[in-house]
Amino acid sequence: MSEATEPLIQSHHEALLASTVIGCLSTLRRKDGRVSTNPVSYRWNGKEIEISTLKGRMKYKNMVADPRATLCVVSPEDPMHYVEVRGRVRLVDDPDRVLFTAHFRATSGGIEPPDGMDPPGSERSMIYLTPEQVSSPKLYGGQFDDFAEKFHSKH
Repeated sequence: MSEATEPLIQSHHEALLASTVIGCLSTLRRKDGRVSTNPVSYRWNGKEIEISTLKGRMKYKNMVADPRATLCVVSPEDPMHYVEVRGRVRLVDDPDRVLFTAHFRATSGGIEPPDGMDPPGSERSMIYLTPEQVSSPKLYGGQFDDFAEKFHSKH
């Protein structure tokens, strides 16, 4: 009888991933191996993190050269709470922008992507980040667990 393994993305991670649509995506630059980080809109689909991008962007070129990536999401309610999802990506061409349009609707509350959003002749790809390692430590041993209440009481 095998032991059941705990899923990498647990319910408290899913709650944090659902609390915002903006995260910071880190890739390894193809020209020198340094880390490059950019804010991106994303969606957790229950299995993978979905991100749409233009094929002309450096992050796309970086992931073609090295599929390792990390998405870090900070709670909009409590800046001491975050989740970091590390894994590998698969890139799926989106020539008709079907995936992009679905992604845009899902991350914008149902709004259609504006015409002319992409430069003429540009191509889109969907990035699917599969979690391999997840980190969401209690910062400073949890001594700031009530930080959100203190932080929001001053605003």
